[in-house]
Amino acid sequence: MKKLILLIPILFYFSGIIAQSENNLNVVVERTEVKKLYSEIVGQEYELFISLPKSYNSGNTSYPVIIGLDAYTAFLITKGCIDAFTSLYPLMPEVILVGIGYGGDESNSLAKWIAGRTRDFTPVKDIGTEQYYEQFITGLGYETTKVQSGGALLFLDFLHNELLPYINSNYRIDNKNKALMGASLGGLFALYTLFHAPETFNKYFIESPSIQYSNEITYDYENNYAKNHTDLNAEIFMCAGSLENPHATNVKKMESLLLSRNYANLHLETVIFENENHISCAPAAISRGLIELFNNDK
Repeated sequence: MKKLILLIPILFYFSGIIAQSENNLNVVVERTEVKKLYSEIVGQEYELFISLPKSYNSGNTSYPVIIGLDAYTAFLITKGCIDAFTSLYPLMPEVILVGIGYGGDESNSLAKWIAGRTRDFTPVKDIGTEQYYEQFITGLGYETTKVQSGGALLFLDFLHNELLPYINSNYRIDNKNKALMGASLGGLFALYTLFHAPETFNKYFIESPSIQYSNEITYDYENNYAKNHTDLNAEIFMCAGSLENPHATNVKKMESLLLSRNYANLHLETVIFENENHISCAPAAISRGLIELFNNDK
């Protein structure tokens, strides 16, 4: 059984994979590889956490792949659910999980992640967002970090033309069964992908999407897509916590819009998790979302 020792900096941020004890002990994540991939499109070296199925080395099977945004916050929860759902009590097929991170060391990993996701997941430039996160990073005690926004188009280009070809070339993936997984700004980006290049993935996990970003521009994207298309071939799990607004309200509004289009090949499941907020929603969402998207294998 293949294992990789991860020398991982800084701290646990929510449930993230980035962890290091005060005694500098190594962290071992079973069947997980860490790769570096430089994007010529974005001008960013990404850190990839790639978790392989238990059966990967015992045959020639091709597996569904999940591309997970925000690896530092969601990778370990997602991997834990996948391992439980594919072995302890089979609820879904084995999959390859790919988490996208931003690298760095103990002095700047958190700042690089915040700045990187703000750039990559936002569809248009928003000066207020940039200023907010620059102040947020400084408030955490890090050196001043320049934050840019509006890079979603380039990041989507990276996924389509660099990341997915890299994964396809190095791992046995089922190209007809690809999922994108994002939360908050990552959920905003998942919706951006859905309305601009839905064929990139056939499954979408969208948790607590920041639809409020830039005067709710995502609703314009949805409307433009509907004007120019008669179908949306995608399986979507979309959710939020009842204690987080405007996220929960926007999830229900987006659900109503999508259902009103009567797309024949759209499969949409929406859940509002009671008594969960923007942070606590994640474990419930990941557990439920994996089952909804993969248990029926639509």
